[in-house]
Amino acid sequence: MERKYSADEIAKWFINEIHPEPLKLQKLLYFSQGFSYAFNDEELFSDEMEAWVHGPVVPAVYHAYKSFSFSPIDIEFQINDFDAKVLDVLNYVKNNYAKYDARFLEEMTHKQEPWILARAGLDPDERSDKTISKQSIANYFTNFIFQPEDEEWD
Repeated sequence: MERKYSADEIAKWFINEIHPEPLKLQKLLYFSQGFSYAFNDEELFSDEMEAWVHGPVVPAVYHAYKSFSFSPIDIEFQINDFDAKVLDVLNYVKNNYAKYDARFLEEMTHKQEPWILARAGLDPDERSDKTISKQSIANYFTNFIFQPEDEEWD
């Protein structure tokens, strides 16, 4: 990756591409960070993610778009060009995860180790600003991508 991006820059790319509602946008950011670790062995953005009740959240991005509530974010942004490695990750996430609704993506994140570890000891509806470890995101997605295939036995 030639340069580091902010989570807001990545968010604006998704907004331009698919106009997600805020909850879905947060999950797409999480998956983008994870797959950047898996595919490129580096973080996509430096912003921290927190383990909120409804899944991983970049607080600054949440506050920027929360007024859209459950509606699509219908803004068009001028954005900088992204390098090819970043676009590969973003398009992978768009093609494989953007087809799902926000609640389904939320349920997916609730079954994944980074969010579970960060929420350890909390009640399901308890508010939290606990950071999801970047190392746990990197480990989880790298292991997810590089899982050995199950062998078939005759």
